[in-house]
Formats: sequence, C-alpha cells, structure tokens
Amino acid sequence: MSVLTKVEAKSLKGRIIQASVLFVLILGGTTMVYPFLLMLSGSVRSEMDVAEMDVVPAYMRSDEVLVRKFLEMKYSHDVSTMNRMRGYQDFSFSLATLPEKVVAARVGDFERFAAEEEIPRHWQILGGTKLLKRISSANLRRLRTRVSERFGGDLAALGEDLGAPLNTWSQLTLNIPEWTIARYDYTPSVLYSEYFALLGERPLAERALVSISGTFLQNIVAPLYGTEKTANYNAAHARPITRFEDFALPRRLPGKDEPLLRQEWLSFVREILNVSFVRAEATDAEYQSFLRAKYDGRIGRLNERWSSDYADFAQIKLPGAHAWVASARRVDYEAFLSQVPDEALYLVGPEYAWRDWLARQYGTLAQLNEDHERRYTSWDAAIVPMAELELDYALANSADLRWEFASINFVNVFYELFVQGRAFLNTVIFVALSLVLTLTLQPLAAYALSRFQPPGMWKLILLFMATMAFPPMVGMIPQFLILRQLNLLNTFIALVLPIVVNGYLIFLLKGFFDSLPKHLYEAALIDGASELRMFWEVTMSLSKPILAVVALQTFQIAWLMFLYPLLVCPDPEMHVLAVWLSEFQQEAPSAAVFASILIVSIPTMAIFMLTQRTIMRGIAVPAEK
Repeated sequence: MSVLTKVEAKSLKGRIIQASVLFVLILGGTTMVYPFLLMLSGSVRSEMDVAEMDVVPAYMRSDEVLVRKFLEMKYSHDVSTMNRMRGYQDFSFSLATLPEKVVAARVGDFERFAAEEEIPRHWQILGGTKLLKRISSANLRRLRTRVSERFGGDLAALGEDLGAPLNTWSQLTLNIPEWTIARYDYTPSVLYSEYFALLGERPLAERALVSISGTFLQNIVAPLYGTEKTANYNAAHARPITRFEDFALPRRLPGKDEPLLRQEWLSFVREILNVSFVRAEATDAEYQSFLRAKYDGRIGRLNERWSSDYADFAQIKLPGAHAWVASARRVDYEAFLSQVPDEALYLVGPEYAWRDWLARQYGTLAQLNEDHERRYTSWDAAIVPMAELELDYALANSADLRWEFASINFVNVFYELFVQGRAFLNTVIFVALSLVLTLTLQPLAAYALSRFQPPGMWKLILLFMATMAFPPMVGMIPQFLILRQLNLLNTFIALVLPIVVNGYLIFLLKGFFDSLPKHLYEAALIDGASELRMFWEVTMSLSKPILAVVALQTFQIAWLMFLYPLLVCPDPEMHVLAVWLSEFQQEAPSAAVFASILIVSIPTMAIFMLTQRTIMRGIAVPAEK
C-alpha cells in the first residue's frame, strides 16, 4: 500500500518525495550496475589496458589504441621483439610509437617487394604464435588446428614428434623464432612445417621481417648508450644519427674513419649475429679446401656429421644468400668464417634485399625520394616501412580487429570449456544427477515425516538441523576416507553423495508440506488413491514453488562447489567448473579471468530469471491453500 494518498501524490510535495525516492532508487541501481559494467569491460581487454577503468575500452574509440593492440597481439606481448623488428625503442605497447602518416608509395612498394622477391622463411616471423598465460591469438589457434589435423587429433603422437609430452592441445605454443641470434636453431618437426605453411598464407602485415639493424641496436647500442636519446651514441661515434628507428647497420665493415662503429660491427657479426645472415667474398674451392683439411679428406666423416650424402668435397658449395645454416653445418661454416678477413665479410637479410630491390626499381635516389617522400642520402639509408604497413593494415581492418580483441578472451575460455576440456560437461552431469536425486529423495523423506508423523520425528529433525552447526569442511576428511575405502574417488557418485541428502532442505520441505490442506489427502483416500499417487499428484503438484527453491539451491551448490570436488576428484579429467576456474585464475591474465567468471555465471543467472516468478510465489502459496 502506498504511503501517500492519491491526493497527496498529486501535490507538489508529494511529487518531490516521489522524485527523490525514484532518484535514490536509480542511484542505487547504478551503483550495482556500474561494477558489473567494469567487469564486462575488463573481460574484453588485454594486458596492455586491463588496468584502465573506462566502461568502454579505449580501443573501441581510438584508432591509435587499436593499432597498439594489434602490435601487442602480433608480437605476442613481447616489447623486446617489437623493438627488434620495428627499430623503435619503446618501453611498452601502450606507448608504442606510430608513424605520423602512411605514404601509399612506401607501403605499396613494400607489398610488391614481398610478392616479387623470394623471402626465405628465416627472414620473417608470423605474429601471434606464442601462448600467453593460456590465452592464444587467432594465428595460434589456426596453427593448432593445422597440427591437430596432421596428427588426427592424437596428442600423444604430437608429443612424440616434439620430444616433449603435452597434456592438452591448449598447451601447444611456438615461441617467436629468434632467427638473427647466433645460438638460435630449431629441430624440424610437423609443428614447424605447419608454421612455415601458415606463414606463407597470412597477410604481410601479420608477419614481420627480421631486422639485423634492430638486433644490433638491442644487443650493442642499448647496453652501451641507452635508447632514450641518441646523444650518448652520437657523442661516441663519428657519424651521428637523429633517431634510432632510422639507424641502418652497414652491409659491410665500416671504414677506418668510423673506428668505434667498425669495432662494434665486428663484435656483433663475429659473436652475436647468426651466421645464416653472414656471407664472405670467398670461393667454393676455398670452402672445400677448408672442409677437406678439417675432415682429413674423408668425406664419410663429413656426411656422418652433416647427415648428408656427398660423393666428394667438390660437390659442397658455400651457403647461398637465402640459405639457413643449421646444426653441424653451422659449426663448420662459422669456423670457416673465422679465418676469413674482416673486409671480406658482408651481411644478407631482408633490409639489404629491400634496398637492392628499390635500386632496381627506381634507378636514381632522387626518384625514390620523390615517390617515398624521403630525403635519403644513400640507398643504404632506406628503411623497411614495417611500421607504416602495420598502421595501414590495422586502420583498414579496424572493425574486424575490434571484434577479435573484444572476443579473444571469450573464445579462449569457450575453447577450454567446450572443445578441449571436460569441466563443463562434468559439471552438467554433476548438476543433473544432483537435481534428479535431490528432487526425488528429499521430498520423499519430507513427505514421510509430514504425512505419517513417525515417533521421534522431532529428534530426527533436530539431528538434521544439528548438521548445520558444523562447517562442511569438518565432514570432508571422513567422507574422503570412506569414499577411498569404497574405491569411489574420481567418480560422479563421490560428487553426488553429500548433496542428495540435506537436513535443512528436508526440514524446509516438511514445513511446506505441513501447510497443505489435509482434506485433499482425505478426498484422495476416499477416491482410492495410493500413497505414491497422493505424493505425486497432490503434494508435488502443489509444491512447485518450494521445489523451485530447492532445485535452485541445489543447482547453485553443485554449480559452484569447489573444495569437495577438488578433494574427491583430483583427476583433471573429473574437474568441475569451480575447480577449473580456480586453476584458470592462477594462470590466466586478469581480463581472461573476468571473461571466465562471466561465462560461468550465465547458467546461474539464466536459471534464476526463468524461475524467479515461481520462487516469489512460494511465500504466498501456503496461505492461499
């Protein structure tokens, strides 16, 4: 009943009171909705922006933030790799430097260069193939699908091929290949073969060409001179630079007029750079002579070490410009280079191939500067426009990228729940068994107590209620010991047993059954109905509201139960949602945790919304009867 009469409600004072109450209610509702919106917003973020508190993520509004999100995904959340590939010296993805503008001629030439030139696979990487805390990008999921198809879904066969067993497909990952680092090598496998195949299929912007200059900056310049400003570098070197991103490592040994850069170039090439990017002005005959001396003229020893089948040393050639030198061949080639004069060494790689291609296309530096809107003083100053290509691609595909970034956490959670793992299926089976048994056994027990009033009934009820005085954890150890003796651990029986009999619910049902009119049972007896028929057609049909309450409570207990399932079902194949969620929260980033909580909460919310009317009627139904 309203506090205000109809006349008072129409007065100015009444309207003010009603408006004030409405404002307070709206404000209270906002304080409840706002945290949920923050959680929903957090679920569509990543490590780069998860700490922000905006309801609408910045990448949904800003193209610049969107591009930085793309860089974060492409370079697998590794700022060091991004700097090495792009030449910039950024401290985080949120502060990643973006080109001031995109020059169509540069981007177009770069795309034509990639299409026309044969770019070796070790000159480039595919973005997004590294797993980050159980979160995989679209490219990693594509790679998993290809590998899974190759092995017919046999995870054990994959583990045997990799030489390392995997428990689930979600553990499959591929670290970013560090092609330019001297110590880096890889063992050919199905994983790498599918990686290389996928590398050739994806757009150029999702790939990145390795940068020898970037590797030099990271390993030589940064430790000695820092990367915040060029002042320290310029003070020590004869040829100053304006920006680190414009630095280009000379293809050949610098002249004696640059003594420090000459020394650093030699140190880098001899000690740090992978020899697959180093060549020498030497002849095949010199290389053959070196190998013949090393192996005492026995080609069999070389074949055994190289896993080759040469008939004679004369068949061996120096590695070509595009060749990847691996394993024992690398050791021998590196030893050969160590005796080659420093002036005979030169570098090969995508940046040098790019400059050669530009020289062939334009002929004159003036024409290149006009089309590319640059002021290059030499061909060696031409920089690979990787950053411009990434910016152009991200802006051109902004809608698709926004959807991908908004859904990536949910896609990964759905994959682990519905494709890879059994947690959701286990929980559905557990909940279904719990509901069926609870809505069968507990109403029967409550009906017997209410209908027949057995001697000592209140003692039984007191015993039921006494179980509520002890925390559930007290009984877990005895339950565990009993189930272990019965060999029921890691079974659904072990999960269901402590739920199907609940003293409080039996007491609640009995109280509801006591409120039902007795004359209904008397009329049923006169009509010749059996006890089972009266239980089903009278008691159960009139008890839908309280049964809905029991079902909802049982559903919530089973859906969110954690400690007990973890104790009696430690096998990962028997984990339920709460246990899976706990493990996921320990390993996954915060944004993915938000997404997992939202997904796990959906069934509970849906069940409540479907049954709330029945539940609310439970208060008034006994009085109506």
